[in-house]
Amino acid sequence: MEGVVLAAGLGKRMRPLSYIMPKPLFILGDKTAIEHIVDWLYSNGIYRIHVVLSYSGRIVENVLKGKKEMDFNFVYSKPKGTAGQLSDLKDFIKTSFIVNYCDSIFNFNLKDMIDFHSKNKSILTLSSIRRRTQIKYGVLTYTKNGKLKRWDEKPSIETNVFPGLFIAENRIFDYIEKDKISQLNDLVVSLLKKKELVSVYEIKGEYYDIGTLKRYFKISHIYDNKIGNV
Repeated sequence: MEGVVLAAGLGKRMRPLSYIMPKPLFILGDKTAIEHIVDWLYSNGIYRIHVVLSYSGRIVENVLKGKKEMDFNFVYSKPKGTAGQLSDLKDFIKTSFIVNYCDSIFNFNLKDMIDFHSKNKSILTLSSIRRRTQIKYGVLTYTKNGKLKRWDEKPSIETNVFPGLFIAENRIFDYIEKDKISQLNDLVVSLLKKKELVSVYEIKGEYYDIGTLKRYFKISHIYDNKIGNV
């Protein structure tokens, strides 16, 4: 199985820092975010990794070229969504592949997810993780006639969310238009309409989302603590 890291976004939610440095090169502890990703993929037996890049891509490419033990293929694409970026890989990937967003850091046994995907013979297997989220408002529960039953002030709910990692078969490229902006959720809707099998695998392990400045600063402290006192 081959790996893909999607790193062709504009990093709008990370501005103004992303004006200075592309998001994949934001530091977490002793290395960059994208190095954490490719090192994790490599440790799980993914040795061929396609990295989709756009603006500032040469900087990312130069950082990763230092990892001589890995087999990288750098592909340049316009920022056109999480599914749209995949279209530029059609000529390079002829087998199953795993996709990792560049702002999603994981640490769990990937082999179990790969086995799950193979056993189900799905065209796509989405990762899932449990997260508790607090509602910012008072939640009202009432009958059809408008009679109030209860008021819950800013309750928290637990849901299954998609954290930015999935496994796909290469025939998925048949569902992605070459030059169209599209997101993964658009692709999934198309697959379900065509009666394709899409599976979900719940992750048990570490997951860090650095998609916004607030989350990046919070998680950078976690990685600083992992290094220890200097």
